[in-house]
Amino acid sequence: MNLVITLLFGMTVFIGTLIILITKDNKKIAELSISIAFSVLFLLIFLEVVPHTLEHLDYFLMIFYGLIGFGLLKLLDLFIPEHEHSHKKDHVFHIGIMASIALVIHNLIEGMVLYSTLQQNLNLGILLGIGIGLHNIPMGMVISSSLEMANYNKIKITLTSFGVSLATFMGALIISLVGGVSDYIIGVMFALTLGMLIYIVFFELYRHLKHQNKKNNITGFIIGAIIICISLIFHNH
Repeated sequence: MNLVITLLFGMTVFIGTLIILITKDNKKIAELSISIAFSVLFLLIFLEVVPHTLEHLDYFLMIFYGLIGFGLLKLLDLFIPEHEHSHKKDHVFHIGIMASIALVIHNLIEGMVLYSTLQQNLNLGILLGIGIGLHNIPMGMVISSSLEMANYNKIKITLTSFGVSLATFMGALIISLVGGVSDYIIGVMFALTLGMLIYIVFFELYRHLKHQNKKNNITGFIIGAIIICISLIFHNH
């Protein structure tokens, strides 16, 4: 039962995908999704990922593994089609791939945490799941809008979103099969995610924002902040 609940909350990435696939003003929605994702991830780094990492690792190890996570995404630049931030189509595709990689790792960890919480306290687990779902939605939007602007068809976008969504379930499945992982491993995974998110926020999303409509950016920032505030209420309930 707890695996099913985890799967359902992980699938909230699909809500963001559906928003992109069914809306008509794709340019405006795409720009909003980028700015919402920037706001969500920026706040997520400092309000959630860093505190959670420090629960398992000291500052030195957090920085060490964070730099590794940062370096891994930088290294992946060599294997992802070359892009220029002035070439919108190529760059949004790049953002979609980068965001997918970071979100898979992040959701894998959250799946472990969510499943463990559900095992101990169902009501608390449900609240945590709602919090996770809320900040999954804008990430589903940014991945899907990026791939759509890169001329991916709806089937490929849906399959990519499905793969990212499954990461939460896979984290829960790992816990159910092995009975848990050490605090150190959880901390390392959080730190790797931290480095990856910093790379995406400051070296991908931020550069893209400079080429967008400022009004859409401000609106997206506000929406993202509201999403994170609501999400944290459920996380910390």
